Amino acid sequence: MKTSPKQTSLTEDTLQPVSKEPTLLSFSWEMTREDDPKGTVVEPQEEEKETGNIEEDLCQAKTEENEMFVVEMTKTSISLVRGRGCDATGCTFNDIIMVAESSTVTLVPRGGGSFRQEKLSNVLIENLATRQYLRGICSERIVYASPNPEKITIYYYKSSGFRRGSSGMPVVLNLTDSNCFLMCCKQADRVLLKVETCEKQRLKQISKSDESTLSFVFYMKGDSARRRRFESALYSGWFINVCNTDTVGVATLDGHTVDQSFLFIIQK
Repeated sequence: MKTSPKQTSLTEDTLQPVSKEPTLLSFSWEMTREDDPKGTVVEPQEEEKETGNIEEDLCQAKTEENEMFVVEMTKTSISLVRGRGCDATGCTFNDIIMVAESSTVTLVPRGGGSFRQEKLSNVLIENLATRQYLRGICSERIVYASPNPEKITIYYYKSSGFRRGSSGMPVVLNLTDSNCFLMCCKQADRVLLKVETCEKQRLKQISKSDESTLSFVFYMKGDSARRRRFESALYSGWFINVCNTDTVGVATLDGHTVDQSFLFIIQK
């Protein structure tokens, strides 16, 4: 004889399942009041609407100032509070709440940011193709290649922007023991590499919106063979290049293969 499961005694504050049945439920994301017989959608109060408009105006003003916030959050939970506009294509969610254990908010000018000087090293920069070293004559504002090495000080910078990882380390190249630096300038449709004097204090922190100092910044990127190339931070796609002669300038890369005239070895 089949025995039924043992039944436990019920009290007023306990619930016990007694049966089950399969069914299909259909419901809407729209919320209604229990005492509203017509099922009217609950709308925000007038005061809430006005506050919302003020918040939108404030956000718009910040956008017009060309600024953005970067928010870093740890151990974050996300909750959906309310949704509207559900149809066959899906729902439009209006209110989402994020709660984090801690957060950091950083204000970064959109399209801007800055480079802050971090460290330096005195090196020799040798071109891989010609086996000649970078040199400069400050009085004549020229850069040239020579078999005789010359010390160049590389100033390394920390960036507040997002480009460092993909484009390389931002650096400034200085002729050691001088106020002369390598920089890029544009004439018509050409970009030229020159030597220019600049006070070192002025380059302690460089704004990405200041072209006069950004022209001294290069993105240095290396490979597994420790070969480097230097791309102008101001003129994207232009790299320091040494031709088969002693001419040093900047040029664009053709194709996917990197010509050795764009590659340099750093010797300490």
